[in-house]
Amino acid sequence: MNNQAILVQQQRMATAIQMIRYEARTRTIRLATKLTEDQIRRLYRQARVMGAAVATRHRGRSPTQALQYTRNFAVQLEASILASVLTKHAMLRGRREKPWLSNSLHYAQRFCVAYGEYVPLAQQQPLNFEQAWHFARTLAARSELYLQRCTRCASHFVRDTSTILHGQCPFCRLREQLPRSR
Repeated sequence: MNNQAILVQQQRMATAIQMIRYEARTRTIRLATKLTEDQIRRLYRQARVMGAAVATRHRGRSPTQALQYTRNFAVQLEASILASVLTKHAMLRGRREKPWLSNSLHYAQRFCVAYGEYVPLAQQQPLNFEQAWHFARTLAARSELYLQRCTRCASHFVRDTSTILHGQCPFCRLREQLPRSR
């Protein structure tokens, strides 16, 4: 192995470990890093043996429904916050159908940084890593979700293509629902 190949393999392992810490599923890690399932399991066991804070990872299929990000104000607000962070990291730019496929390792590294910034910004219950991963891919593809500008405060918020919503962001809509104190 030459130095370049060793460096890429180290980057794959480091990204996989970060994704394990965020409780990503094996399939997601495999697709992002091109590591085998055995390599990922070995990394997971090593992280546990070394005493790293590693939670039990989720099993089963990853979330696939775009409507879960707009089902209520609170979730829509969390998704909008994540969209802002993804925009900051230039992960929603361009018109490529699947930006995560062209350079999946680079995409995964950038996504881990963006997700790490999003979690402390979350207002209530942050989207888990798998939900955020699916959300970013769906929003970048612009097929079921897109960003819209609020008619009241001019901020951007996430909106799905199948639901008729007001032109106001979830924050402005929540503010309207709060009882007015005098």
